[in-house]
Parts: sequence; C-alpha cells; structure tokens
Amino acid sequence: MTAAALFAGLATLDIVQLVERLPAPNEKVAALEFSVCAGGPATNAAVAFARCGGSPTLVTALPRHELTDVMRADLARSGVSILEAAAYDGPPVTASIMVTRSTGDRAVVSPSGVATRGGLAPHVEASLDGVGAVLIDGYFPEISLPLAARARAAGIPVILDAGSHKPHTDAMVAACDIAVVSDDYAPPGTSGRPDRVFAHLAGLGAAAAVITRGPESVLYRTTAGEGEVPAVAVSPVVDTLGAGDFFHGALAWRIAAHGRDDARLPEDLRVAASVVAESLGSFGTRAWLG
Repeated sequence: MTAAALFAGLATLDIVQLVERLPAPNEKVAALEFSVCAGGPATNAAVAFARCGGSPTLVTALPRHELTDVMRADLARSGVSILEAAAYDGPPVTASIMVTRSTGDRAVVSPSGVATRGGLAPHVEASLDGVGAVLIDGYFPEISLPLAARARAAGIPVILDAGSHKPHTDAMVAACDIAVVSDDYAPPGTSGRPDRVFAHLAGLGAAAAVITRGPESVLYRTTAGEGEVPAVAVSPVVDTLGAGDFFHGALAWRIAAHGRDDARLPEDLRVAASVVAESLGSFGTRAWLG
C-alpha cells in the first residue's frame, strides 16, 4: 500500500531567480533562469514525499486570489493533494528568492510571519484514515496543533520541522513526537549548543530530536541512543533552496512507510540525506523531480 501522510503548514508562492551575484543597492542584475511555483516548508516537504513514491496531502490555508490557481496547478503536477482547511484575504504569501550560481546559496524575502499571527477559522478537518505520519512546520497553528493532537491520540507519529526558534515554537515541540530542527535553532539559554538544544526539546516532551546542519552531518538523540549521520557529498551544488524541506519530506516518507522506530532512525536519516543530495544538483525546487 502506498504510504500516506498529512503536511500541515505554510503554502507560499515562490518567485525564484538564478543570478551570478546578488545586486548592490540601487542596481539591477539579469536573471539567468527563473521559476514560479508553490513553496513553504510543509509544501516542499509534501513534494519530496510524493517524489519518494508516497501520497501526500497538504493541509493549509490559501487566499481568495487568482494567483492561488498557480499554486494549485504546480502542486497537482508535483503529486500533492490539497486540503484547504481555511482561507484568508489578499494575495498569497509570496517569497522573493535569489540563488547565486557559483555557490547555490539563496537569499529569501518573505512575509511568512503573517502565518503565525492567529485569527484563522478552519472550516474543515483532515481525515486520518490510512495516514502513516503527520508533519507540521510551525505555521497556521490553528490548523496544525489540533491536527497534531488528533494524530497523536490515534497513535500516528507527528514530526515537527522547526528552522529557527520563535515565540510559538515551544508549543509546536510539545505537540510532536520527533522534532527536527536546524543548527539555527537556539532557544534562550542554549546558545545553540546541540547538547542544550537536545535537552530543551526533551524537556518539552519530544521523544526524539534531530539537528540538521546544512552540508555537515545530522545529529540525533532518541530513547535508543544518540549519534550523527554523515551528509552526502554533492559537487557541484547548484541550488540549496528547499533542501531542508526535502529532508523533512523524505524522513516523513520513511516513517509513514515503515512506522516510527527510534532504533531505525539513523537509517531513516541516511535515506533522507540521499534524497536531499538529488535535489542539490539542479536549479529551483522542481527540476530534480524528473
């Protein structure tokens, strides 16, 4: 049976430009390539889940706006179903992104904070039938927190994607089974030190925790032990945009397909890292899908 998962969180409209270098103040530069597609942590994770052969559903809020059709069409092509749990007025949350060709590094401008302000009124509830995992990305808590609670009550593993620590993040950690954070995650009093971050996450109730570190190894700590998993070397790196999201999506696929097993987590992380490596060799977040 095909693994299925729910991905609750942010959906953006991404406008991505490949440039030789970032422009200086009051300067224009010509883009070498560009793309327009849906983005956001949960959204890109769902795309990777589909790429791995799973059946993902994105549970999100979308705007009442004509540009939303662009996002819907892109996700349909990428194998992602959408459950529009809530709606908001105005244009989509739009990310303007520049990727530097020589390094693959990206610069992002996005008003994504609007998705944590509250005030949404979800009008539909996602079904958990056949779902093997739920991923939440910290956005639209009115959608993700109730879903996470229902999933855990049903024995379905909940994975949190948390890049940096924000005021609302602790509530998200408390709602998950596996917290996956980046090395930018530095709650007060931890100074970003892995041992302190792991202790902070465990104190909030996360039974397992993972720290991703870009091109470096991935650290993990579970009830079964702790350690690190080497990153997969890629040369050249064309574009790092979405790499962390794809890691989370591939990890969700492993857990949805095989169940949660702390003893197997290092292998799950190795698989996720190999999926990320596939994505780094092409521009944008869709070319690697084939």
